Amino acid sequence: MTSPASNTDVTEDKNRSTQPAPGEETRKWILQSLREVMEIAMRRVTSPKTLASERIKWSRIAIAAGQACNAILRDVEIDALKQQINELKQLTLDRLTDEEPDSDEDRADQTRSEEAGEED
Repeated sequence: MTSPASNTDVTEDKNRSTQPAPGEETRKWILQSLREVMEIAMRRVTSPKTLASERIKWSRIAIAAGQACNAILRDVEIDALKQQINELKQLTLDRLTDEEPDSDEDRADQTRSEEAGEED
């Protein structure tokens, strides 16, 4: 079983800036705690000493911890996607504003050319 914390490390390394994002440390702590719960639960589930009824309970705990990890990781990915979208929007706006003065100058040149043509 892959540890959920290792998946977060990859995601968070890609998005790491000079300061951690709000809640990043809390998410790391929660993911680490959930990972430990999952490891304990999986040891109990796979232990031959565990009764069948106890295995079911520990299986449910492992499943719940896994679902919680998935939800947190999904939120991290959504936050990263939102940030990328905002960066792309800003780049697009910057490029559009850079192009606008050129197009205004082109229109002014075209107007001058047309006016010069009418005078002849």
